[in-house]
Amino acid sequence: MISWWVIWLVIAIVMLIIEIATTGLATLWFAVGALIAMVMDLCGASVSSQIIVMAAVSVVCFVLCMIWIRPKLETLRKKNVQRTNADRLIGKEGIVIVPLNATEGKGQVKVDGQIWSAKADADIAEGVRVTVKSIEGVKLVVECAA
Repeated sequence: MISWWVIWLVIAIVMLIIEIATTGLATLWFAVGALIAMVMDLCGASVSSQIIVMAAVSVVCFVLCMIWIRPKLETLRKKNVQRTNADRLIGKEGIVIVPLNATEGKGQVKVDGQIWSAKADADIAEGVRVTVKSIEGVKLVVECAA
């Protein structure tokens, strides 16, 4: 028969592998609970107490993670976002300088004195005023201005 500490170790390893694969703090607390239960088994605790402690530790770790750790990680992630200032173009008007071909997604517009590659849902002729709706990669997504 396999010892309980081996089962707890396998559970912990599987949870850590899932955590590494998802990086969303989804299973880390189960791994911690399983490791505590494994130590309890090695110290001679009963299986029922191991299960209770594993569940309790997992819940406590989950609560701590949601209240304290996850918000700090989200703050760090937001700091690493590199702003390009291109988003300031959304809502601005420009003029088509190379006709926009909807099927090929080609064309160019001039917005705020800068020339951008652009695409639209419909063909738009040269000289037509357009409004920037969004940005996809390095292309502006535009539509005819109202």
